[in-house]
Parts: sequence; structure tokens; C-alpha cells
Amino acid sequence: MTAFRNDKTENVENKKIAILSVLKPVDDVRAYKKIAKSVVGNHKKITLIGFEASSFSKKNNTEKNIEFIELFSQINHGNRLGLWRFFAGFRVLYQLLKIKPHTIIVCAVELLPFTLLYKFFFKTKLIYDMQENYVFNILYQENYPRFLKKPLAFLIRNFEKFSSRFIDLYLLAERCYLEEIPFLKKQNYIFLENKFLIEDDSDFERNSIVPSDFLTTKNIKFLLYGSFSKTYGTVEGILFFKKLQKEFFKKGIQIQLVLAGYCSDKNYSKKITELIKNEPSISLLNNSVSTPISHKILLEKIQKTDFVILPYLFNRSTQNCIPTKFYECLAYQKPMLFSKNEKWKFFLEPLHAGFSVDFESQNLENEAKIVVKKIIAQQFYSKPIDESIWRFDRSSLSV
Repeated sequence: MTAFRNDKTENVENKKIAILSVLKPVDDVRAYKKIAKSVVGNHKKITLIGFEASSFSKKNNTEKNIEFIELFSQINHGNRLGLWRFFAGFRVLYQLLKIKPHTIIVCAVELLPFTLLYKFFFKTKLIYDMQENYVFNILYQENYPRFLKKPLAFLIRNFEKFSSRFIDLYLLAERCYLEEIPFLKKQNYIFLENKFLIEDDSDFERNSIVPSDFLTTKNIKFLLYGSFSKTYGTVEGILFFKKLQKEFFKKGIQIQLVLAGYCSDKNYSKKITELIKNEPSISLLNNSVSTPISHKILLEKIQKTDFVILPYLFNRSTQNCIPTKFYECLAYQKPMLFSKNEKWKFFLEPLHAGFSVDFESQNLENEAKIVVKKIIAQQFYSKPIDESIWRFDRSSLSV
């Protein structure tokens, strides 16, 4: 493990950084707000290359030393398995040749061959931001055809291992990667977990923590937010809410569910909309799941809710990871109903931050009865939580 610090022999004023991705937008919270904004003060210029940004970020990027290069768009590159992915690396490499960065931060495994090629010809520091265990994603998620999974996973893992001798530093989003990917233990790395970023301390302290008195008002607000997909158990979360509603009604308590998220799968989107049709207690933000919602709006929705439903389905690719949503809910002190997972239970329950639910139970009615009793009886966030558990620390970054 190593520190992430400046090389003082370099002329800082002449340094440039390129942060590269393909499927992630250039204003991605991790790449733009956490990495780029944390180190921009030390550099002449930072360029983020990737998918198109939200209009909100384009209007509000006030950092004069940060620029976006949007190579890919939803209109032209909406199909993640399209032929355009084959040429994406060449387009990024062309931009590198124009920018000539001192440091490259790679946020997509498919760009590694092109950044290695650039490094062979130009003196540059290469940093690999490992945001996911890509091999596990390929093998255990449903993003690729079955016949492609094993050969693609084999190819990627072996190329990652080969590339490791040329990578100067790894940024690891999860601590479990050291166990899942053993060769990382011999590399220079720092943990850059997906903790909650506070951009304005005074604004956060004044407005973020909203006390809940749902037992007094007998009206409870639930939220299901973020990416909607089979992996994230969106349908299971909605079905469980309906069972909860019946049990709370018996107690004279009204509950509502807000869906605030984006679904890229048209068939799954249709399933969601059919499930909530004619359900007055379930509202859909923007009346659509086909339009991405800015992270700022999602955070506002968290602040206004009483409980957050996190119905992740069991998957080997994510079972050892800590979802970003956990840190966001901890920051705003919102109780969570999360899927059964021993690691998550060990992390959250001692903080009185919620409890686990079997969203795939064959007896959802009984599961709902248990949850209702717990919600009524339990005091959430009854003791202070150390900020270091959930807060992102900018001081850990300095390129």
C-alpha cells in the first residue's frame, strides 16, 4: 500500500490529468466530484473523457481547470453491446495524443490496452481506478450472453494481471478486492471507497438531517431510488412494499412509496410500470423510469423520506461490496431495509441504521409482519456515528 502524493521533483504547473471512462458520464460522482475536484488545485488542467454529462453539470461546472470531452451519447451509443464499443478505445487514445497528459486515471478496464500503448511511447503516470470486480460482473450478472462470459472473463483477468506491472497506482473502491483479486496485494494501492461526499459543510449541517416523526403522524414515506434493474431487485422491493402497506393499514398507519430512478432495460421498465399502475400510494418521479435523474435530486429525495428500501438480489459479484447508498443513508440518518447479507448486517445493525429483510421470501406476508413490528418498536440512529464511517475524505487524494 502506498500514499497518493505529488512527486515534488515535477513542475506542478505543467501537469495535466486525463480521467477516462466509456459507459460512465464525464460528470460521474466518483470521477468528477470526488477525484477531479479533489486534486484540481494542484494542476493546470484536468480533462474528463467519457459519456455525455447531465445538463445540470454542464451548467454548474465552475472549475476553470476542469473540462469535459463527451465522446459518447445516449442517442448514438445507447446499446452497451453495440459495435461502437470496439472503437471506443481508439477514440479515447486519439484524445490522449492531443492532450498529452502527465497522469492518466483509467476508470474502465477496456481502456487499459490503449493507455498502456500510450505509456510505452510517452512518459506518464498510469493510475487504475478499479471501481468494480469486472470479472465477477461478467460471470455473475446478466449483462453478456452466456457463451461470451467465460472467455471474456478469462481474457480480462489475465490482461489485468499482465497490466499490473505497468500500473503505478491502484485506487480500490472496495476492500474485498484484495481477497477476490489476489495479485493486487503485491501492487501499490490505496482504498478509495464510495463514501458520501459533502461538498458544502455548512449547507449539509443546516439542512440535511431531517428528524422523522412518522409514528406521531401515522404516515410513513418510503423511497426506492437509483438504478432500477433485476440485479437491484426493484420489482421485489415494490412487491414487498405492497405487503407492508396491508400490514401497516391494520395498525392505522398510512404509507407511501416514491420511486426515483432510471432503468435502461425496456422490458424491465415495462414490468415496473405495470406493477405500479392504479396504485395511488406509489408515485414515480417524473412519471418515467426511462430518463436518468441527477444525483442532486436523488439526494434531495433521501432527505424527505422516512425509510429507504434497498432490495438487492443476492449476487456473487456484489455480496462482499458496500453499496454507495449505505453511506448516503448513513449521512442523512435514514433507516434502511436491506437485503439479507451477513456483511451488511454486521456493518449496519450495530449503528441502529436499519435491518435486513428477505425480499425473496416465499412468505412475504409474514416477512412484512415482522418488519412492521420492528419499525414500530425500534429506535433508529439512537447513538452518534463516527463521520469517518460514511464520509468521503478528500485529503486522501493528491496526484
